Parts: sequence; C-alpha cells; structure tokens
Amino acid sequence: MGVVLRIIREIFDDRVTRAAGIIFILIVALVIFNIFSNLTQSHPLLGVLLFSLVPLLFIVGGVIFVVAIIRS
Repeated sequence: MGVVLRIIREIFDDRVTRAAGIIFILIVALVIFNIFSNLTQSHPLLGVLLFSLVPLLFIVGGVIFVVAIIRS
C-alpha cells in the first residue's frame, strides 16, 4: 500500500497533473451521474447543462494535458 501511495505522490507532484487528475475524476463522475440520474429528464435545462459539461471538461483536460507536456 505504501508503494502505491508513493507512486501516486510522484505522479501528482505538480499542480498541472493534479488538475488533470481532478478533471478526469469530474468527467467520470459526471458521466456516471448522467447515466443513472433521472434529474436530466425531469429538468431539461439542467440536463442540457450537465450533458454539455462533459465535452467542455474534455477540452479543458486536453489543454491541461498539452500544458503538462510543454512544461516537462
């Protein structure tokens, strides 16, 4: 367990990589929420907002990935 935490700490030692990890977790959580939630059908405008956040977060994650590559 200590080895895994050390590896994770080495990977996410930079602000940019931490931000990329957070964006990835947000995308996964939002997709799971959109699949299992009935909120998008009962409130269509909120559903449009939630479904439009996935590609927006994907683009932001791509920009953060490019910045991380340029910095390293």
